[in-house]
Amino acid sequence: MTDSDKPARGVLLKARNGNVIGFDKTGLRMRLSDEVIADIGGRLNMTHAPTPVDPSVLGDVQAWDVRRSGDWYLFTARLPGEQGICNFRRRVEPLGDTAADILANPSGGLFAILSVGGTRRATTSDEVLRYPYHVLTTGDDLGPAGASGTETVTATPDLQRLSEQSRDSLIADEIIARRHAEFRALPVIYARSETDNSASITAFATGPALANFARTVSNLCAAAASLGVPPKVLAVGLDFTLEALDQDGTAWRNGIYDIMARVTDIFADNGLRKPLFVSTFDAGTHSLSDNPILRAQWELAWNKAGHDHVFSAPGYMFAQDEFGRPTPEARQQIAEMDAFAIEAANTDQDWSCPVLLLAEREVDPKLIRCRGQALGAFVLDPDDLLNAGPSCGFRLEGCENGAKITAVSVDADDPNDLLIRFDKAPKGDNLTLCYALGHPASSDQMPANRGALRDDWHATSRTGRILHRWALPAALPVH
Repeated sequence: MTDSDKPARGVLLKARNGNVIGFDKTGLRMRLSDEVIADIGGRLNMTHAPTPVDPSVLGDVQAWDVRRSGDWYLFTARLPGEQGICNFRRRVEPLGDTAADILANPSGGLFAILSVGGTRRATTSDEVLRYPYHVLTTGDDLGPAGASGTETVTATPDLQRLSEQSRDSLIADEIIARRHAEFRALPVIYARSETDNSASITAFATGPALANFARTVSNLCAAAASLGVPPKVLAVGLDFTLEALDQDGTAWRNGIYDIMARVTDIFADNGLRKPLFVSTFDAGTHSLSDNPILRAQWELAWNKAGHDHVFSAPGYMFAQDEFGRPTPEARQQIAEMDAFAIEAANTDQDWSCPVLLLAEREVDPKLIRCRGQALGAFVLDPDDLLNAGPSCGFRLEGCENGAKITAVSVDADDPNDLLIRFDKAPKGDNLTLCYALGHPASSDQMPANRGALRDDWHATSRTGRILHRWALPAALPVH
């Protein structure tokens, strides 16, 4: 066939609603659906060269190099906070009834610290963030603690800065501060907690907190899409212990496993990777030092049931007010310990508080060996910083002859074994060795439970206190 015989135009592919691919002398011609055209237009709108804009559109802000890119103003500015001169953005048109907030420009993704729990997790305070434009929450005017289960979270891609702080926002601020000190890229972190006032693990599993959490995860993904970056969840806080008033340790443990499975499913439904769960091992209050649920936490320390879960710290290391809630300094310290655990897990490093696993009698009837595991050698704090006393936080339950602990030491041949000596051979059919459990009520700011066992890790808190990785409470049957 010669060139003169070739058709000048024609159809290569037809569909019931018309021609899809044709050709003419200019080349191939495609007919695309309105949906495809809209998608391409949106992508071009996100990637086209930003248009310079007069800085006055931002108001009385020290900003320059203002450009419009799609639905956003992008600019460089010097704003309050420790971030220094950074790149920021603000929506051209607000999505809600209030003016759009200025946000830091995200780098590498929209990161998130999320949590789900009981009423204590909903506590907020008025700390001032060091990086107020880098820590954000859902743009629904409910703040970082949501509505505590009193309202239904609605769908929105909007983002807001914070007027109050939750545990999650303090963790986010701490992570950003450490990266800033190391001259690393500063992430933008979405912080949100969903809670309710459930009084049992069964009610919590079917209550509004988890339903709202599912919407929050989808809102995070929508917000990331509006910014043109992927969502990346650093951790999910899990906080429901003393709120469970039914006092069934086995039911509580199984319920926590179920909740972790449901959260994992929510993540999968939104295309997110398996979450890291982070908790503080609850050690009770000034007057409450022992119950089945406090004890049931121990199994989570070694039996993850296939989930990524870590205890960042035991609660007995943090001061409390008269209502059993962390003091302002303790809130900061808890956030710091959470941040250490989260950063370690997200950089493929290990984080584990010392865990006691087994108590057994020695040949010497006055001696009980307590076996455990840790990331380093056990340390019995020489200064007894938490006032655990000469027993180092240990006590023997079920002893029928009044045997007393006379010495606690680390075994010289095994740095993760403790030797606990008594004044006489303990007797009883159901001896249980307890650590940081069941102590008498305290009269100071610290919880009733005390301990002196830790590893050699330490860090200096912003509060000036030296933080240690103390051992988790345990109740071990003596074999």
